[in-house]
Amino acid sequence: MPSHDGSILICLSPAPSNRIIIEAAAGMHRSKDAALIALFIETPGYEQLSDRDKQRLNANMALARTFGAEIEVVSGVDIPFQIAEYARRQDIFRIVMGQGIVPHSRLLPVQDFAEELLRYLPEAELHIIPDGSRKAHYRPHEDDRSSREQILVDLLFSLLILSVATLLGTLFDSLHFSDSTIMMSYLLGVLLISIGTSHRGYSLVAAVVSILLFNYFFVQPRFSLQVLESGYPVTLLVMFLTSFITGTLAVRLKSAARQAAQTAYRTKIISDTDQMLAKCSGKSEILDVCSRQVQKLLSQPFQLQSHDDGVCLAVSEFESSDSLANFPLQSKSRIYAVLSVDVSRKPIEVAEHGILLSILGECTLALENEQNAREKEEATVQIENERMRSTLLRAISHDLRTPLTSISGNASNLLSHENDFDAPTRRSIYHSIYEDSLWLNQVVENLLASTRLENGEAQLYFSTEVLEDIIVESVSHILSFSGSHKIVIEPSDELILVKADSRLITQVLINLLNNAIKYTPDGSTIRIRTQKRASSACVSVADNGPGVPDSDKARVFDMFYTGSQNISDSRRSLGFGLALCKTIIQAHGGEISVSDNVPHGAIFTFCLPAEEVSLNG
Repeated sequence: MPSHDGSILICLSPAPSNRIIIEAAAGMHRSKDAALIALFIETPGYEQLSDRDKQRLNANMALARTFGAEIEVVSGVDIPFQIAEYARRQDIFRIVMGQGIVPHSRLLPVQDFAEELLRYLPEAELHIIPDGSRKAHYRPHEDDRSSREQILVDLLFSLLILSVATLLGTLFDSLHFSDSTIMMSYLLGVLLISIGTSHRGYSLVAAVVSILLFNYFFVQPRFSLQVLESGYPVTLLVMFLTSFITGTLAVRLKSAARQAAQTAYRTKIISDTDQMLAKCSGKSEILDVCSRQVQKLLSQPFQLQSHDDGVCLAVSEFESSDSLANFPLQSKSRIYAVLSVDVSRKPIEVAEHGILLSILGECTLALENEQNAREKEEATVQIENERMRSTLLRAISHDLRTPLTSISGNASNLLSHENDFDAPTRRSIYHSIYEDSLWLNQVVENLLASTRLENGEAQLYFSTEVLEDIIVESVSHILSFSGSHKIVIEPSDELILVKADSRLITQVLINLLNNAIKYTPDGSTIRIRTQKRASSACVSVADNGPGVPDSDKARVFDMFYTGSQNISDSRRSLGFGLALCKTIIQAHGGEISVSDNVPHGAIFTFCLPAEEVSLNG
C-alpha cells in the first residue's frame, strides 16, 4: 500500500471523543515528523446543530491548532467522498478518524463508513481510533433555544397544507375527477411540506398522514381505514413511496441550495476583499477594509485594534470581556493588529471560521506588503539623502577650494609682504578677499536656508509688502559686487502688493541677480520687470548672456545641478541658488520658470499671489 510521508489528515467532528482522535493524530505527527491537517465536512444539516455542539467543534478545532494543525473546511453531502477527494487533491494518504465523524442522519456504521472511504481512496492508510466509552455513541443535538418554536411553526404549516390538500381532494371528488388526481394533490402537499419545514422528518410523517387521509376520505368504504378493493394497498404503497422520495429529494435540494447560497456569499466576501485590498494605499485603509468584511461575515460584536498605534475599530461594545476569541493579524516577523470577537452568546460557525481566517490572511499579506513598500521607500529616501550628502561634500570640497585658496593666499601675502605692496595693490587684494568672503557667505546662507525649508524648520512671516520695495532692497545688496554690470528696474505702472516673507523674497532676487552676473560678460545689462497677471504678481529677471539650453531648462532648478556652461569669473556654482529660489517660491504658493530672452539671454520669472489694493477714506 503506497504511503505519503508529507501529511496526516484528521477528520474533525463535534463529538466529545474527537479529542482522542486529535491527540492520537498529534502523537503520530510527532513520531513521523509530518504535516498535520484537520478537515471538517460541512453538511447541509450543519446549521441544525446546537450551540453546545458548535462550541465543542470549535474547541476541537482549537485543540488541533495547538498541535500545529492547519484547519480546512469543505462543504458537501457525501462525507466519505469529500474526505477522499480532499485527500487525493492534497496528496494525503494517512487518515485518522473515529466513530464521531458519522452524523446522526447516516445509517452506515463506522466499519461501513471506512469501507466506503477506502472504496473512494483505496490507497489510503486509514487509522480508526477506538473509544469504548459512552461518549463514542454520540448524536448531535439540534439547537434547543429555538427548536420548540420551530416545531410549532412546522406542525401548523404541515396541518395547513394537509388540510388544503384534503379540501382540494374533496373538490376534485365532487367534480368526479379520478383518484390519481386526488393523489397528486397530496403529493403536492408533501412536496410543499418538504420545502417549507426545517427537517426531513416532517415530509416522512406527511407522506404517512396523506396516505391515511386519502384512505379515510376517498377510498371505499369511506370514513374508515379499511380497504376492500385488492389493488388499493399497492396503490397506497406506491403513493407513500412517491411522497417519501419526492419529499426527500425536495429536502436535499433545499439544503443544497441553501449551502450553495452560503458558499457563494462567502466566496464573494473573499473576492471582494481581494479587490478592495488592491485599491488600498495605507495601513488605515487596509484595517478599515478588514473591519467591514468581518462585519459582513460575522453577527457577533468585535473589535479590530492596531498593534502599533493602538487605533481601534469597533462594531459594538462587548457583552462579556471574558468570552473573547482573539485572532492576530500576524506575519513571521511582527503582529500588525488583533481581532477580538465576542463569542459569549453565539460561537463562530465552522465555515465562518475558515472564511474569517482567509480574510485575515489576505489583510495580513496586504499589511506586510504595505510595510515592505514603506520600508523600501524609506530606504530609498535614506539612500537618496546619503547620495545628496555625498554630493554636497564633494561639491563643497571641490568648489569651495578656489575661493578659500584665494583668501588664504592673499592673506598670506599681506602678512608676509605687506610693506612690499603699494596702496593700489593692497586695495586690490583686500577687494579680492572681500568678494570671495561674500561669495562664501552667500553659499552658506543658501545652504542653511534650503536645508531649513526642506526639513520644515523655517518659519515664514507673511506680511503685505509693496513688490517694488522688495526689488529695490534686493538691488541695494547686490550693487556692491555687481562690477561693471548694469541693473535696470522697470516697474509696472500700477502699484502691486504681495503677501510674502520679504526677507525670503529678497533672497530669491539676490540669487537670481547673482546668477545673471555670473553667467553674463562684464558690461551686460540686467533688467528687472514687474507686472500683474490676473491674481498673480510676477517679477522677471532678464539678462543678455548665453541663455539656458533647452536640455537644461527642465533641471536648472534641481539641487546641485550647475549645467554645462562656463561662468565668467571661472568660479563654479554649487547649484543651491536656483533650487532655493524654487523652494521659497513654492512655499509662498507661487511658481518659477525660465525662458529665452530673444535674441539671446535668459529670463527667470516668478509669480506670487497678489494682494488687492484697498483705499480708505
